[in-house]
Amino acid sequence: MRILYFKVDGLTSVEKTKTNPRLLEMPDGYHPVTNDSVWQDSKRLMAPLLIIIQGVRGPYGATMENKDVSSVLYEIELAERAFKKANVSKMWMRSLERLIEFIQARGIYLGIVIFVLYFLGQSMFGGT
Repeated sequence: MRILYFKVDGLTSVEKTKTNPRLLEMPDGYHPVTNDSVWQDSKRLMAPLLIIIQGVRGPYGATMENKDVSSVLYEIELAERAFKKANVSKMWMRSLERLIEFIQARGIYLGIVIFVLYFLGQSMFGGT
C-alpha cells in the first residue's frame, strides 16, 4: 500500500508499506484506516493508495469515518483490558521496514563496492 501524506504547505510525502493496520501514525497524530478510504486500480495492477491530509482525521474518501473511529477506539479499549498493545503502524517501524528492504535489495552491491574500494585504497596507499 502507498500512503500519500499531503501537508498544508503544499508538500507531499509518499511511503510504501506492506502492513494494513487499523491506525496509522503520521506527524500530526493517528489516522484510522477505513474500508472505503483505500483506493485501488480497477484491474488491481497498481498498489492501493491511502490519501491522508494533514490536520484531517479521516483519510480522503472516508465516508464511514465516525463509525470506524468508534470501532477502532473500542478495539483499543478491548486490547488494553486484555493487557495487549493496540495495532498501530508507527512511523519509525515503517522507516525501519524500508531500510531493511533497501539493504536486502541493494546491500550486496554496496558491500561489494565497499570491499573493492577498501582493497584498492590499501594497495594504492601501501597498507601493511
